[in-house]
Amino acid sequence: MNKTQPKKIFIEKEIINSPVTREILDKLPGITIEYIDDYRRIRIDGDSVDHIYKKSKEYLALACKRGETVKQFRCRDGIVGNTEYFIGHGNNCSLDCDYCFLQCYFDNAVPTVFVNHDEMLDEIRDVLLAESDKKIVFHAGELCDALAFDDLTGLSYKLIPLFSEYPDARLELRTKTTTIENLLKIEAVDNVVVSWTFSPRIIVDNHEHKAPSLEERICAAVDIQQAGYNVGVCLDPIILCDNWFEHYKAMLEILFERVDMERVKFISLGGFRYLPSLTRIIRERNPQTNLLLGEFVPCVDGKHRYFRPIRVEAYKEIGQVIRDLSKGVKISLCMETPEVWNSVKDVLK
Repeated sequence: MNKTQPKKIFIEKEIINSPVTREILDKLPGITIEYIDDYRRIRIDGDSVDHIYKKSKEYLALACKRGETVKQFRCRDGIVGNTEYFIGHGNNCSLDCDYCFLQCYFDNAVPTVFVNHDEMLDEIRDVLLAESDKKIVFHAGELCDALAFDDLTGLSYKLIPLFSEYPDARLELRTKTTTIENLLKIEAVDNVVVSWTFSPRIIVDNHEHKAPSLEERICAAVDIQQAGYNVGVCLDPIILCDNWFEHYKAMLEILFERVDMERVKFISLGGFRYLPSLTRIIRERNPQTNLLLGEFVPCVDGKHRYFRPIRVEAYKEIGQVIRDLSKGVKISLCMETPEVWNSVKDVLK
């Protein structure tokens, strides 16, 4: 998939002379530059909410991450989860998925990458050393796709060698993109997992705008496996469209036929969920959307999810398809309640 170059780049004045800034600008010759004081104060004008979001995706901001670049991810009470860390390497991304929670999370929707890599790496190393007696997981891709801008920032060139020094820790690079060129040039290590969000074609076409197709993602995953990396499979969010079971079953059959299941570390399942604040944005951007037409209920963490029996049924049916195709792959649920886990554990085990 060919990437589109940003129409303009915003650069915070304090990082003009950063080596990472200069490296990025060298790769974008002739690009229009606007110097700013604070990326959080960028405002994009538009005729509608949808126009503003779409216009924002045409730009890129380079900034300094203030505060912690590594944060512990804690699930709220009533939600099952492990102690993990996420790396704040950027905000937003160039994709434009209808369901993305980031639409109501930041002050603006301009994709932003943080260039203070040395501080980031130092913080990661500090956590690795402090938690050296535990098997801990770091995620890149929580607030910005892990690889969307890797061709510009080269962050993977720094993260992967660092984690190769700490084999008991794991780095997961979460992505929907096919920007894997840098990874193919780095020697793969066993504790780095490249995980893709895979969705049926109907979901990609209707809801994952500007994202690579299902076929393109599968090809990228195959290339990554052939380079020696482990892969993760994320079915999250699972969207219960018309004939959802047939769509997910067909996708899984294609996926399992193409990827090497021996090098798939996990498959995670997560139903579509959203904060109430996202409802207005989804509906303003697309009044005709069917994304919110399901039977949703508020849950203990404040998010709306499909009614529990509906979620349990979906997890069981998708889980059974996975088990029929692969007996050994690890299956887990993402951000679910103990009641749901207990209801589906016999299928997922």
